[in-house]
Amino acid sequence: MNEPVKGKVHFPNLDGLRFVGSFIILVLHMEELKVTSGKEPIAWVKHYLPLGGVDVSLFFVLSGFLIGYLLLKEKEDTGNINIRKYYTRRCLRIWPLYFLIILLGFFLFPYLGRLWGIDELQLDSPYKYFDFILCILFLPPYGMKMRAIGATWSVRVEEVFYIFEPLILKRTKKYIQLFIIITVAVILFRNGYFVMCRVLHLSPWFRHFQKIISFYRLSCMAIGGIGASLVVSDKKKILPFLFRRDIQWAVYMLILLLVCLNVRIPYIEFEFYSVLFCFVIINLAANPKSILRLNYKWMNYLGKISYGMYLYGAIFRILCLTLTEKIFGHDLSGIYMNIVYFLLTFGFTIIVSVISFRFFESPFLRLKNRFEAVKTEP
Repeated sequence: MNEPVKGKVHFPNLDGLRFVGSFIILVLHMEELKVTSGKEPIAWVKHYLPLGGVDVSLFFVLSGFLIGYLLLKEKEDTGNINIRKYYTRRCLRIWPLYFLIILLGFFLFPYLGRLWGIDELQLDSPYKYFDFILCILFLPPYGMKMRAIGATWSVRVEEVFYIFEPLILKRTKKYIQLFIIITVAVILFRNGYFVMCRVLHLSPWFRHFQKIISFYRLSCMAIGGIGASLVVSDKKKILPFLFRRDIQWAVYMLILLLVCLNVRIPYIEFEFYSVLFCFVIINLAANPKSILRLNYKWMNYLGKISYGMYLYGAIFRILCLTLTEKIFGHDLSGIYMNIVYFLLTFGFTIIVSVISFRFFESPFLRLKNRFEAVKTEP
């Protein structure tokens, strides 16, 4: 097994995986935007639009694995978890770009939307300032509908998990059991509340809370935490089995089959796929004989800036669809239109993400390194 904890902790394969996930999400969101805008999507991509939520689960599992690994490794090495330093690291990594997007979304994009006639940039909310406060507090907005900052919802979900995870891990040694309990509890509560809302015909406020429960996939991050626990503690009976080549081939073929057939799993869909994603992450992170390799320089770099790609991509798919309309007219269809739309969207998204990472995010990341208990590469 790899020993990534010697020196600086870095899982280069996971940067590549992060890029792959970001790429898939951006493509699916671009086609979803065409559907909601009354444009003709690419037929085979449209078939997979329902799996967009499953792909986002990959990021939740990945976040749960990485944060869980660092916290558990810190506790193993030092005997404790420094809560203050942990929260400082999370704030410096997540907050600057998140708050920038929220501020732009509430106070600049609506103005540009009116100026340029782009409805998707408008902020459709009867509770604008109330929703703004909720977003600042990492709580789900009640009435906000704005595609340009819609991607921020997953950041709010992760922040909730980030707040409570170190407090819990600091006080227990039964990590795997704890994460299993969280996963089962979320599944039962989510589905039980969903049934209650349907049967009792509860008010819109209760239904909004049910929607929040569906969004907050703490179970997916807990499954990532299970993977981190296995890697940190090096379970001799479990990891060798997961690292077997025949098991790897079987799981990868299963994932490919499920995705190709667009298989949905009632009630436990996110958790089911999260278990499979966790298997992939464990092998990419800790198996020196992994049959899947994503450790390429260009993928590693794009993976590092994927946080920006994810948030900026939601903006540029709107702007570039409008720009493509200006070029081809409003009746968008055909291969040339799609080529231009994809090139513009990916081009602007990557360029702006690179600039943002270099000049806006990196200063905060360098400051974040001062508070690391387990040294990581940027």
